[in-house]
Amino acid sequence: MNLLHSYTNGNTHVSLYDDGTKVREFDGKPIPVHPESMDVKITNYCDGGCRWCHEKSNMSGQHADLTRLLEVIKDLPAGVEIAIGGGNPLSHPDLLPFLRELKTRGLVANMTVNQKHFKPYAKEIQILLEEKLIHGLGVSYNGTKYQTDIAPFVSMTSNMVFHLIMGINSIYEIDDLMGFVKANGGESCKVLILGYKDYGNGSVHYLHDKEAIEHNKLRWFRYLASFFKSENLTLSFDNLAISQLNLKRFFTDAAWQKFYMGDEGSYTCYIDAVNQTFAVCSVEPNRVSFDDTDLFSFFQSI
Repeated sequence: MNLLHSYTNGNTHVSLYDDGTKVREFDGKPIPVHPESMDVKITNYCDGGCRWCHEKSNMSGQHADLTRLLEVIKDLPAGVEIAIGGGNPLSHPDLLPFLRELKTRGLVANMTVNQKHFKPYAKEIQILLEEKLIHGLGVSYNGTKYQTDIAPFVSMTSNMVFHLIMGINSIYEIDDLMGFVKANGGESCKVLILGYKDYGNGSVHYLHDKEAIEHNKLRWFRYLASFFKSENLTLSFDNLAISQLNLKRFFTDAAWQKFYMGDEGSYTCYIDAVNQTFAVCSVEPNRVSFDDTDLFSFFQSI
């Protein structure tokens, strides 16, 4: 584990390591002045057709003005993480120059790619990894159909993270992914578990398939602990999954204080660069325009 970046944020010293580990050091109560990481939507275009897409991304979606976005985040120090998504971020015509500028500034870009897009955008993904324009490659995963498209990239990065959605993905896909990563030369299998977002198209899909979604979520709740001691498996969770799984039940108070990274808005925020707005998170309906505030002021207000 090697140190990737370190910086001071208010009264907090932040150290970020190359395996994704983050350490905060502070006296008293942490008072950050800017977000440590942000989910950033750079396009609402997507041909993936996921029925549960909380962003309502589709083939009529628009691309963001990335020049404006770069101006919005210009005061962030090196080491802050930018989690890039969409829509399909690979479809943005200005993606590569944008990522090269982030790298020049020392900002740590991570990107989430739908498994369906690995084949049509294979050359672009290869550039991202070879030039180290992204540090983490998230894979929106929904079964084995596209595994052959993903396979060539498994050994290219130690930070490929498979995203599984409670309510959509089966918990037993973790077993399948561990075997897949091992068979393709990966060092370890990393899985990010996401809560089901009853928002956007996710709300409509939930109404149509509520019983199956809730049954799926219950299986995650009951059987997740069986994977905790699996070798060569790293599990992480978004805040929604932490809540839906009542993950705190598995920790002592001391361990929880050590490992829990904070509520939404404590160290993070969401940027919809397409509509040029800030929000606490991607499922927060209350948005603030870029024209009405700056990033630091918005973050401090939440």
